[in-house]
Amino acid sequence: MMPRGPALLAAVGVVACLLGLRVDRLALAQAWLVAVLCLLLGPLGALGALATHGLTGGRWGDATAPRWQALAWSLPLVLLAMLPLLWAVDGLFAWRAPLESLPEVVQAKTLYLNLPFFLLRWVVYAVLWLAMLWALLLRQVRPLACVLTLIGLLYSVTFFGFDWVLSLEPSFYTDIFGLWLLVTAVGVAAALVMLLDDGRRAAARADVAALWLAVLLGWAFLAFAQYIIVWSGNLPHEIGWYLHRSTPLWRAVSWLVFVLLVGLPFCLLLTGRGRRSGRVLRATAVLVLLGTVLQAAWWILPAFDELSSHLLWLLPASLLALGGGQGAIVSHRLGRDST
Repeated sequence: MMPRGPALLAAVGVVACLLGLRVDRLALAQAWLVAVLCLLLGPLGALGALATHGLTGGRWGDATAPRWQALAWSLPLVLLAMLPLLWAVDGLFAWRAPLESLPEVVQAKTLYLNLPFFLLRWVVYAVLWLAMLWALLLRQVRPLACVLTLIGLLYSVTFFGFDWVLSLEPSFYTDIFGLWLLVTAVGVAAALVMLLDDGRRAAARADVAALWLAVLLGWAFLAFAQYIIVWSGNLPHEIGWYLHRSTPLWRAVSWLVFVLLVGLPFCLLLTGRGRRSGRVLRATAVLVLLGTVLQAAWWILPAFDELSSHLLWLLPASLLALGGGQGAIVSHRLGRDST
């Protein structure tokens, strides 16, 4: 039986999104894409954590394994939630415009950016991630499966980021984005695990928090590295991606993202007392999750020339629909494993 609270929140979000279908379909597709990206990061990060623990062992994973596993089980729901986006490709992606209207640099990418190959790649990602879920959760964990999972996550998340985020502005390209996205996924998964903490085994909790802090610092390094590489290259079709995000609104959002994902968590997790405190860790988790939502919006929404005011309620509604569904699955799995 699904927990009532998260399921009710999901129902409210779905009703609001159905209303959005009648009000502004493009704005709903944009909001749904941001929400799907946010909710997909958690299960993918959980798979990475489970594979890493399967290779290295350690107290941190022994104590928190049920929570990583419960989070990973929400992956099929998020993949199902992506299906409506497959019917919104024409409205979301600039490379779906007539070929003659596209810039020359984009026309050169049509061998990769075409609808049949795009849909085929999505199927490959889904099958690959579900295979990882099966190998790590439904079978006895083996080192080979863990190694293949980590390699597969690195490449699949990289190309997924190229497809569903970077190709919104197809003139732009950067090799670092995939790793940046994967590190973000691990940080999100750790935040959700902290929110699900049962208050026991403070030492193991502190271990996870220390690893979490390292991941967040890795996020900051990759974000800065990508900015420096792109800006120093000074190629017009690449720096435009940052110029679109340098308006007063999006510049403020970028600074807020840094504060929420790195600045405040660094201060809160720096001391041993903070890493052992359940209250501090839950507060940090909320900050990181909020920062992740803003980060996903910063990645995706500036790609569109005009944004509807309906996004102000469609984005929360989409997050509520998907987040409530994910929360119901995770709570159900944790409740079933504890009985």
